[in-house]
Amino acid sequence: MVVRILYKPLNTKVMKRFLIYLKCYCLAGLLISCEDDGSNVVPEIITDVETTAGYGEIIFKWTNPDDENFYYVDISFVDSKGLSRSSKVSHFAQGDTITGFADTNSYTFNLTSCSYSGGASSPVVVTASPLEPAFSFVSATIEMVADFGGAVVSWDNETGKEVTVMVAYLANSGEKVTSTFDASETGKGYISGLSATTQTFTVTASDAAGNTSEEKAFEITPLEETAISKTGWSVVGYSSQEPAEGAPNGYVTAVFDDDVSTYWHSQWSEAQPGYPHWFIIDIGKEVTISRFECYRRQDDDRGQTECQFLTSRDGITWEDQGTYDFDSSTNDAQSYRMTSNPQARYFKYVATAGPNFYAFLGEITVFGAE
Repeated sequence: MVVRILYKPLNTKVMKRFLIYLKCYCLAGLLISCEDDGSNVVPEIITDVETTAGYGEIIFKWTNPDDENFYYVDISFVDSKGLSRSSKVSHFAQGDTITGFADTNSYTFNLTSCSYSGGASSPVVVTASPLEPAFSFVSATIEMVADFGGAVVSWDNETGKEVTVMVAYLANSGEKVTSTFDASETGKGYISGLSATTQTFTVTASDAAGNTSEEKAFEITPLEETAISKTGWSVVGYSSQEPAEGAPNGYVTAVFDDDVSTYWHSQWSEAQPGYPHWFIIDIGKEVTISRFECYRRQDDDRGQTECQFLTSRDGITWEDQGTYDFDSSTNDAQSYRMTSNPQARYFKYVATAGPNFYAFLGEITVFGAE
């Protein structure tokens, strides 16, 4: 026996209604399911909100709610450019710092608690104003003065914040160039290699957020730097020298004979004194020193790797001008800037460290102004 099942297909309109009902039923079930899982539950708000003004920043502290649905805090506000900004802070933290403010205006902040599913509480609304931003603080203190072959730019920074100072000027070729200095602490920057031609230097300060100060302009004529004549130089004293090298080599006088192929050498034949090795030169007149230029003993890398310079006006009282790396691997001139531009008649060169017990030097020249 054959059984036949007869059916009448649904028309198109009925089928569409059926699908709509089915979608609504499924969505209702999903919503009921999410509610059962704790989704879309609005978390409790944060409490004890405090703000502290910092340089170009506002520091927030608060107490998180004791709520298992609490996930993070969203801090939102409109910045000085009219742009909406937001910072999301994990429930593991109880505070945040909003940085990058370019002014000291008052800002309104909405601190909203959010759940794992995105449910949001009503916001806690606070207003606060940052202190003067670091870049603006630094910009107000910038000064520039002429220097040998360039200029010195100086600034103060008591904020402890990251700031960059940029100086734009013309190179001797006429090309516009920019020197950049880390101004995160009070300090100075040196621009060199310029001719004694008056020009305008423009200076700006900027922070990590890209905020930049207005330009400050300084009209400066770099001081003309010359090599001090070695006529009249004499040796005042030395730790040791080595005649066995064969005159003029070995003697201190070899370092100022304008011949880089001759050299001074510390003693090695009868005694072998260790570091430091030094000599003192009388220039014969008081000069202003901008830098020292030194050459190693040519084609010999066994010498000192560190040196120190001291200056004196009377040969008795000495000023330490700093300790510097000395590259024992190059025949080229090595320049050492004396940032204080000391006035001196005497200078002391000290070889302070090296791979062997001895030191040597090919030539030394003083630059500055007589």
